[in-house]
Amino acid sequence: MKKIILYGSTGMLGSDCKEVLQKEFKLITPTHRDLDITRWDDIIEHMGKHRPHILLNCAAFTDVDACEDKSQYKRLDKINVEGPRNLAQGSIRYECKIIHISSDYIFSGKKEVPQPYFEDDPPKPISTYGMMKMESEAAIRDNAPDYIIIRTGWLYGINGNNFIKKILKKVIGEGAKSIRVVEDQYGSPTWTYRLALQIRELIKNDVRGTYNTTSEGYCSRIEYARFILDKLNIDVEIEPIKLRDLNLPAKRPANCILENRLLKKQGINIMTDWKRDLETFLLRYGERLIEEAKKE
Repeated sequence: MKKIILYGSTGMLGSDCKEVLQKEFKLITPTHRDLDITRWDDIIEHMGKHRPHILLNCAAFTDVDACEDKSQYKRLDKINVEGPRNLAQGSIRYECKIIHISSDYIFSGKKEVPQPYFEDDPPKPISTYGMMKMESEAAIRDNAPDYIIIRTGWLYGINGNNFIKKILKKVIGEGAKSIRVVEDQYGSPTWTYRLALQIRELIKNDVRGTYNTTSEGYCSRIEYARFILDKLNIDVEIEPIKLRDLNLPAKRPANCILENRLLKKQGINIMTDWKRDLETFLLRYGERLIEEAKKE
């Protein structure tokens, strides 16, 4: 049985990866308290002890706006870039594969919708977070011969924070009569459980390279919000706003659409239409999400 060290196992994606992969692999799931990926000596000692076949890195700092805080840059760069570099260098030392999660934010988002971004499009990040994710990809490629880089975006799941929970917090938790949602940003809402299933498929096929991995199809943020509220039978007014009017510290790419070209080329794409997965997710967890929002 192959042995996998899963970093970030308590996060939104990591927790679903744990659920999916533990059925077929021996998982080692150190928490941040157990192991700091920014500490080279600790990483090497831990790998030497467990001798894994695969490293799966779901650990990252993903608060896009907080990454713009210059006073925090050095600390966050250690998590998002230096950490992956340590793991990549460890992977070559112990001859194991590394799987690293990247982001749609490595692209500028300036392509005309609905043109998607492909794996070989040049990255042009417009935020500090996007820059860090681009640099993390380079750290993997430069240091690990056997790697998989997964670019994804617009993730949602039952654990962690996401767009769905933010909307329900405003409407149910705060009792908002109307919400403002961006109408000119486009992407593919992607369920972390589905992504975990795709990661399992990549492992079983023993592939390597950089893969775009999102749900099929795309929508705007406001279409995403309407779908959620309609499926949960929540009646609230949605006010459309422009991306430029958000007035947030970090710039967001307007076009976050990724094409799963390499997955399809290799015949291993199991990602499905975003509406299908989102409907399944809301049927399964809708009541729980509403109850959680009430408590907040």
